[in-house]
Amino acid sequence: MRIEQLPVERDKLGESAFWDHRIGALYWLDHLGPRVRRYTPQTGDLAEWLLPKTGGCAGLTTDVTRLVIALADSFALLDLETGECREIAPVPQPRAAVRLSDGRCDRWGGFVAGSAVTDFAGPDGAIYRLNPDFTVDILKTDIMLSNSICFPADGKHMHFADTRSGIVMICDYAADGPLPGEPSPFADARDHGASPDGATVDADGGLWVAQIRTGEIVRFGPDGSLCIKFPMPVPHATSLCFGGPDLDILYVTTVRETGMKIKTDHPQAGGVFAVHDLGFTGVQEAVFNLGGAAVKVV
Repeated sequence: MRIEQLPVERDKLGESAFWDHRIGALYWLDHLGPRVRRYTPQTGDLAEWLLPKTGGCAGLTTDVTRLVIALADSFALLDLETGECREIAPVPQPRAAVRLSDGRCDRWGGFVAGSAVTDFAGPDGAIYRLNPDFTVDILKTDIMLSNSICFPADGKHMHFADTRSGIVMICDYAADGPLPGEPSPFADARDHGASPDGATVDADGGLWVAQIRTGEIVRFGPDGSLCIKFPMPVPHATSLCFGGPDLDILYVTTVRETGMKIKTDHPQAGGVFAVHDLGFTGVQEAVFNLGGAAVKVV
């Protein structure tokens, strides 16, 4: 295994890493920038787009020139050619300390994002789905810190976590349309860093999780058992995705400060890292369907 830091400016709070296989580029957010960033390894090109509000997460769309974005209290589309960020669906939050955070596109053309309650006053957050027709469904309630949202390649399950619990859940998904079933525990992270943040899946059915408090990366097998654990070069890891031409490079974002409880002066904190030679490959990132129909889109 080999870990290298990408030659890009460090983020305050790197989040929401995802790879666009169509153009060979890595996207991620600097949550407190607030900005979307894109790095193309083949050319070394770095591009950035400022957001009008705090950005929680983002995802690909069927239009390669637009991203879907979860802002603090709405969903939006970011035009990568003009820089325009147009809100398309409000997602009212109960107070200013509750904002949209982690999320990912599902395999059915939707975009799923959950809330983070930054004042920890109570589990007043939720998990939402932006549908292709720009309507919004509430999928889960009673959420404090929504994280680890991701979907295996067949789209039949959803992983998610409320970081306060330390347990990554799994539920059936899209059995009767893109709605989740009753969740059950999948992987217990309490003995392996205790604070699951971003997550992604690999082609063998494994789940990779960034442990924000310890800076470790863990892989749980298809049965939820711990298979791999290794530290990153920095104290706190936030999100991750597989990328590269063969989807065999694990990209990891990190943090200098969260605006809540975590802050570090480590000289590499906030950097983005590429982990090579893991022996695993990921699956292509799902995309949000701008065509307006709830069909399976991979």
